[in-house]
Amino acid sequence: MNTLILFGSPRKEGNTIQLVNAFAQALKEKGANVRMLYLNDMNIRPCQGCGVCLPNGVCRINDDMKDIRKYILESDLIVYATPVYWFSISGQLKLVIDRTFAFMDENYNSRVAGKKAVTIMTCGTENVKECEHIITMFKMIFDLQKIEYAGNIIATGCNPGAVSIKNEFIEKSRELAKSLI
Repeated sequence: MNTLILFGSPRKEGNTIQLVNAFAQALKEKGANVRMLYLNDMNIRPCQGCGVCLPNGVCRINDDMKDIRKYILESDLIVYATPVYWFSISGQLKLVIDRTFAFMDENYNSRVAGKKAVTIMTCGTENVKECEHIITMFKMIFDLQKIEYAGNIIATGCNPGAVSIKNEFIEKSRELAKSLI
């Protein structure tokens, strides 16, 4: 299984990476190929809403999204990993998600139908319900793109600026990964 992790946190040693590493390691142990992209290190411009991408699936903006596009097309599973900032996903991940509009054609048929997606999120609140609207957004995007939503991890109680992942969330990340192979 080819897996692409879209790592949307600016912190390479924070809470989100702890979950992602557990998830990726469990996949690798089962023989999966895993590629992780640190979106914060990439040059990704915002979608211009021009629709030039619809006929052939290629955006007119020449930036690192062309590589991300290629890796998404090569992958069976796409992992969207992000901290929750101000009740939403990180800006780094939002840029990529907006640009995946290019995976639709003029009739809004998907060019990535049949792939699977997982979301991994960390948040400071203990109330997981404060993240439900984010899951709803992901589900709407995946439904439109005909991507199977294969699960999520929402780690609550993560303190900003400190690594504070509870072991139960690390284990849930491993278990979710194992269930996909």
